[in-house]
Amino acid sequence: MIWQLKRKTIMEGFKREIFEQLGNLFYALASDQHVSIMASGELKMLLKKDWLTERGETSDDRVSEAAHLIGLTIDTLQNERVPAEQAYNSFTAFYRKHNEQFSYALKDKIMETSRAIIKVFSSGQDKNIHMEDLKNLLQQSPQSSEVS
Repeated sequence: MIWQLKRKTIMEGFKREIFEQLGNLFYALASDQHVSIMASGELKMLLKKDWLTERGETSDDRVSEAAHLIGLTIDTLQNERVPAEQAYNSFTAFYRKHNEQFSYALKDKIMETSRAIIKVFSSGQDKNIHMEDLKNLLQQSPQSSEVS
């Protein structure tokens, strides 16, 4: 019984860190697109589509833990004016260490959200600095699928 409780606590902490690291990634992509603090509300609305509601919940009033942690991380990074490169490097280091935890479905969701950030917040640049690297990173993992 104690082992199960301890394991659950470790997994909950790990799950939390995944979502915080996704906040780092989405912040870096949005920063590359020159998303201002004023536009961060739009960014959070975009994230709502994929991350904000609990599975099976239809109420707009429910905010998932994932969305809360992603949004909180983005707010913190913006307030501290963390460089996009630093935030992206934090995500990639975490991903490389724990890539077996990223399922096909999660990687597809990450790519879907990343593409949406780039599309919605077009910066006039041909390519986002980190997007190609992200595609390569996700494809190199043991659970890689055709990540597009």
